[in-house]
Amino acid sequence: MNVPQTFLFVPASRLDRIEKALDSNADVVIIDLEDAVRIEDKDQSRSNLSLLKPSRDAYVRINDESTEQFRKDVALITNCSWVSAVVLPKVQSSNEVKRLRELTKGRIDVVALVESAQGIIASDEIAKSGASRLMFGSVDYAVEMCSQPNEKLFAYPRSRLVVASAAAGLAAPVDGPTPMLNDAAALIEQTMTAIFLGMGGKLCIHPDQIAHVAPLFISAKDEEWAQKVLNAYRDSKSGVFVLNGEMIDAPQLALARKILE
Repeated sequence: MNVPQTFLFVPASRLDRIEKALDSNADVVIIDLEDAVRIEDKDQSRSNLSLLKPSRDAYVRINDESTEQFRKDVALITNCSWVSAVVLPKVQSSNEVKRLRELTKGRIDVVALVESAQGIIASDEIAKSGASRLMFGSVDYAVEMCSQPNEKLFAYPRSRLVVASAAAGLAAPVDGPTPMLNDAAALIEQTMTAIFLGMGGKLCIHPDQIAHVAPLFISAKDEEWAQKVLNAYRDSKSGVFVLNGEMIDAPQLALARKILE
């Protein structure tokens, strides 16, 4: 199972940056037709993407269904073979995901970007709607809460998305971006807080952020621990054993297998 952990946004209006983003170490590049593109540039951006021949597949974030851009975006992505998933913003109910899946005839994975209080409350049903994964739109969420973005504010929505994803059998959700481009310490701190809450990925807005974020999810130390657990299990004559002072039983074995996957 290969679950992407690092996601890099790039504006659809900047063709010069798209291939640079694809050359980065990001697991997934998200070409953004929504917030990163001015309204007057959206038609031209779609036209450019229709002719794009990228070096690898990418996601596209489209405009939400309340806009006049939505249908145009859907028409574009359904005709681009390199679009491996569509990021649907401002998801507030399962119906939005279901409608998009119907429009695309289920041929493209739909990633639900949850950015509001209503979306967080509905996260259980959204996770079971056919979405392939959930993402947290932390910036818009903070705006709705009339608050500066902060880790205490994000603890509840992150946890709701984590539990909803696990209950629906989805990969752990993707955390929102860190806007401070020149503050690696803040980026690392926010990412680690999200990881401790169970988030499984991070949205990045600059290629330089990838180098700081990627090593935080599954480190070499985690892999070493997992391999030792499985080796000890094979040598053990019991389902429960002690490894370096830690009691190992079924849950730890399951975690070790997931890490090595």
